Amino acid sequence: MFNDAFGYDPRLPDNIREVFMWLCQDVVALRSKWSFYLELFGGQENTELLSELARASFQIVEESLRGDMTMAISRLSDPPQSKGKDNLSLTTLVQRLGEPDDTTEMLKDFLEACKPVRRYRNKRVGHNDLNTTIKPHDNPLPGIGRKHIDRIVQLAEQILNLVYQRFVDVELFFKPAYIGGADALIFWLKVAKEHEATKRNALLGNAA
Repeated sequence: MFNDAFGYDPRLPDNIREVFMWLCQDVVALRSKWSFYLELFGGQENTELLSELARASFQIVEESLRGDMTMAISRLSDPPQSKGKDNLSLTTLVQRLGEPDDTTEMLKDFLEACKPVRRYRNKRVGHNDLNTTIKPHDNPLPGIGRKHIDRIVQLAEQILNLVYQRFVDVELFFKPAYIGGADALIFWLKVAKEHEATKRNALLGNAA
């Protein structure tokens, strides 16, 4: 059923095989959205172009991506159980391995790095904390920059590779290759802007 899915490997033990596969899928999705986010909003030239052409639309895209990535990181860093229900998280995977090893230490680093994101999730994304909303100066959210998210994503990938290489002597690569990403979108927006400018100049020339 899952033979062609990224992260599935029959050589992994039964108790972690499907958990590992689904976590790989989640981390690939997170990596893909984070890369798209940086390509689209990471540079001043791009953000100026987006603001000029369709500010409200791209603000919605930015907020949606940020909220989705916040929830994805929070799910990956969930405890093994919440309210009596098992969670699909990196902690669950590492616990199923049994004896502590390097993966256990890296998991601690990952969970520590995720704390500001989880706090942001609890205050503004998963819930709408009243004091944070109406008194932001008294209840500031933690600053979460690019390097912080880079580290979280890298640690998640490293944890999965440590687990995988415990059973299989191969490294997994979590950077998906796709056609029509943010670079393509920016390219066509620039083409549209140039076309519009050419058309406007032609109309002005004719009017003169």
